[in-house]
Order: sequence, then C-alpha cells, then structure tokens
Amino acid sequence: MPKKNNIIFICENCGETTINWMGKCPSCNSWNTLKPFTEPEENKINIKNISKNSSGDKALLTSIKKIKTFDNVRISTEIEELNGVLGGGIVSGSVILIGGEPGIGKSTLLLQVASNIAKKEKVFYFTGEESLEQIKLRADRLNISDSDFLISSESNADNIVNTLLEEKPKLAIIDSIQTIYSPSTNSIAGSPAQIKNCAWVLMQTAKLKNITIFLVGHITKEGTIAGPKILEHIVDCVLYFEGDDKGIYRILRAVKNRYGAVDEVGIFEMTEKGLMEVRDASRVFTKGINESIFAGNVISPVIEGSRVFCVEQEALVGSSAFGYPRRLTMGYDQYRLLIIIAILEKRAHLNLSNQDVYLNIANGLNVKETASDLSVAMAIASSMSGIAIQRTTAYIGELGLSGEVRPVRFIERRIKEMKKFSLKEVYISKRALKEIQSSKTAEGIKVIGIEHISEAVKRLGIN
Repeated sequence: MPKKNNIIFICENCGETTINWMGKCPSCNSWNTLKPFTEPEENKINIKNISKNSSGDKALLTSIKKIKTFDNVRISTEIEELNGVLGGGIVSGSVILIGGEPGIGKSTLLLQVASNIAKKEKVFYFTGEESLEQIKLRADRLNISDSDFLISSESNADNIVNTLLEEKPKLAIIDSIQTIYSPSTNSIAGSPAQIKNCAWVLMQTAKLKNITIFLVGHITKEGTIAGPKILEHIVDCVLYFEGDDKGIYRILRAVKNRYGAVDEVGIFEMTEKGLMEVRDASRVFTKGINESIFAGNVISPVIEGSRVFCVEQEALVGSSAFGYPRRLTMGYDQYRLLIIIAILEKRAHLNLSNQDVYLNIANGLNVKETASDLSVAMAIASSMSGIAIQRTTAYIGELGLSGEVRPVRFIERRIKEMKKFSLKEVYISKRALKEIQSSKTAEGIKVIGIEHISEAVKRLGIN
C-alpha cells in the first residue's frame, strides 16, 4: 500500500505550522501567509525492529583527551568595525547570516568586504534580487568597480553549490537566502522549507571545502529574520543591522557568534561612498560639551559588548491634554521607563501622574542596560523642573524599586571614557565609591556617591 502524505501549512513570515489552512497566522497575525507543504508520513519507531533492519553501523566515539584543536584561521575584512564584531575577522569555513531593514546597508557592506578580500583571495557574489547592471552601478558609486571578484545572478541553490565545489573560492556571498531555491524542494523560493534546505546545503558546502559564506536575510515587521528559526541555529554567526534607514548612522550587532563574543557592536556612517567606520562613538551619540544646555538632556556612559561610549539621553515632560498621560520611548525599553517614572513618583515625590513623558536616545542607539536608570530618571526630573544639567556632568547607576541607587559593572571603564570626553563630574552609587577611590581612574573627575534617587533630585535643586 503506498505511503500517505501529510499536508501542513507553514507561515512564510514566522514559520508557524498548522494542520489546517487559516486566513490569518495564529502566531504573527499576518494575512494570507500560510502556504501548503507536503511531508511524508513518519513511521512509528519500533525498538524491536531496529536490530533487524539496521546495517550494523554504530556511532563513532572519540575520547575528548585525544582530540586535537587548531587555531581558527581568520581573514581580515580590512573593516575594523566589522572585524571587531566578528571577533577578529571572518573564520574560514564559517557561515555568517546578516539581517536588517531594506536599504540599511547590508549589500553595501558586503560589496565592500568582497572588494577588500578579492585583492588576495577568490571571491564570488551571487545575487538573486538585483541584476548584474544594478550591482555594477552600486560598485561604481562605492569606487570599487576595479575590484576583481566574480558576480552571478544565479538563484538555483544546486547550481551555486556545484560552482562552489568546483571553483573553491575563499569567500562566497549569497544575497539573499530568501531568493534562492532548490528544485528538489517542492515549494516556492522564500518558503520555510526552501530556506531551511538551502541554508543546510550551503553550510555543508562551507564546512566541506573551507569556504566562508555570507548570507543576507530579510527581516519581518517584528524585526526578526524571515523564515524558520532553525536558520539562525544552522549558521555560525548572526549579525543584525540596526538604525533608521533615513538616518546616517548604522549599528552592526552580533547576536550569535560561535567564534567570538555576542553583543559586540560596530558603528558605521552611511555616506555617498558607502559605509564608513566610526571610531569615536561618543562624538556620534552626544552633542559637544560646549553646545547649548537644555533641560532634560543628560549624558551617561553605556556599554555595548566590549565598548564604552557616552550617550545623550533626552527627556521631554509636559502636561497631558488627555485623561491618560502618554509615555513614549525611542531607543529605550518602554516598560523600564514606566518603572522609573513610578520610582520618581513614589520615592522622589515628583508628580508625573498628569504629565506626558517622552524619552529619546540620540542617533538611533538602543540602550538596554540598567546602568542608565539614574541618568534617565534625572533627565525626566530635569525636564519637569526646567532645571538644566551641566554638560560636564554624568550619572551612572541602577535604580531599585525602593529608590536605592545600585552599583553597576565596569564602573572604572565608564569613567575612563568620560575623561576622554572631557566630563568633570559623575554621580554613582555610594557603594561603588570605595572601589573608585582606591584606584587612580577618577583623577581629574569629581565622583559623588549617592544612596537614593531623592538625593540626586535634591542636588539638582528640586524640593
């Protein structure tokens, strides 16, 4: 009797699987994204029959003491910001997935990487989205048209793999994984099955021939890479481009890296000649020390990966025109803002119940660490009172629900960055004061220890 096939429906946006077709995906609520996919019915495993049907082969086991390790050979991209995010350069034989909003600079960055590495190694660039003429126009704009790397508009994954196996380039770029397909998979390009199978065969090719492969990935409206989640598990490294595509600054963040640290960031500026590295991040995310002072603007040193830089945090507080006050943020966790407002109301006795509160982090940076709690609270207090904070003053600390100011990690590194930026005064947790006083890190900076948020508010002059 022939084996029956099961038909399931998979969402093209989030990879959700259902047994029945529905107009709207139950997971991501997208309309008309559930597509049929046929899978062979799996036989139930019968342990008694395994020995009868087995070929007799067993898994090969090796003592961990006998395994020899070798240093991974890294190739420099000649872009230091990218090298830092990857952990020192690209590792031979690795598969790197890079995602981001359309137009944010993924293809531009990879064209620059291809141009740099092609000076010494063989590089192939496969594009399924643009014509060769469009790639050439971008290369002319980036002044890399004289680089010697090969481009193909091939989107058949089998043909791409055969080319890689025969030619053995050092680097291959696939732009993008959602546009290539394998004829052996019974679904359209971009479907979860196609993405999974194409990524798997490319990963096997990379490991077999020691070829580094970059995969460009589209992202969904939720900000995650489109396709099944297994795509991110298959690859060795996942990079995300962040920032407003209308702005000029881009942040490249590693969220997975088998050969380096995660949460490392690289900062770029989009110019007419491509993505340019930003070495002094503090100058990007803050205004100059000598610029005008406004109530609600506070500087705080934050940590992204292994980097420390000063960031401008801007708050605006105004009377609410409606019964329910608004709390909006850009670049900061909204739920964390609600907690900070509650602490200010209960512990510092600031009446914000009828005030709208808006918070913005300069130039599109997304601040996630709690070390910015104190500076955000002081920005709100400053805006509400109309009392400006000097641009040479910074705040570092985490707030507890009792209003306690808690110490944070890497306080010395933060203060060193402040000295580079010519800041003169910093408020920190009193518990961290002894650590600073015992070292020479804070020489030239006035360090003030406080125990409670109410102390910082009173020092600002709010009664």
